[in-house]
Amino acid sequence: MLAEVGPGAYALRVDVPEKMHDGRDLIAPLRVATNFAVSSEDPNPIGMEVVAADRRIAGVIKDAWVDRAEDFLRFYEVTLSEGRGDVLLPVPFAKVDGARRQIHVEAILADQFANVPRTRNPDQVTLLEEEKIAAYYGAGTLYATPARVEPLL
Repeated sequence: MLAEVGPGAYALRVDVPEKMHDGRDLIAPLRVATNFAVSSEDPNPIGMEVVAADRRIAGVIKDAWVDRAEDFLRFYEVTLSEGRGDVLLPVPFAKVDGARRQIHVEAILADQFANVPRTRNPDQVTLLEEEKIAAYYGAGTLYATPARVEPLL
């Protein structure tokens, strides 16, 4: 899944955070973008368990990252089980189950969360890091298990 081919390919974007007109980072965690919050009409993902494709718990949501210009969530920040650190999970790869307080990720297995590309700065994501993170989950949709690579016929 780290081969950077097929669904794991990515564009070589600049390795700096995208900025807003006023110089602030476009994408930021809610702990930094304090004038944003999860809508009271939606389940708050912070504290939810992250359930991987193998139905094992990969970690817990620590924070959510907002796109300040578009006013919606781009990433969930996951604190991995067993002290393996924090990784970002792109919102399109996550399905929120508010009733169970879980977020389901079909792209990768629980152990594979440990290899998600990391950000250099815990409060910033660069354009290149965004690409690599999304590509990793994209690669998982085809390569996370041997059964996914084989034809269905």
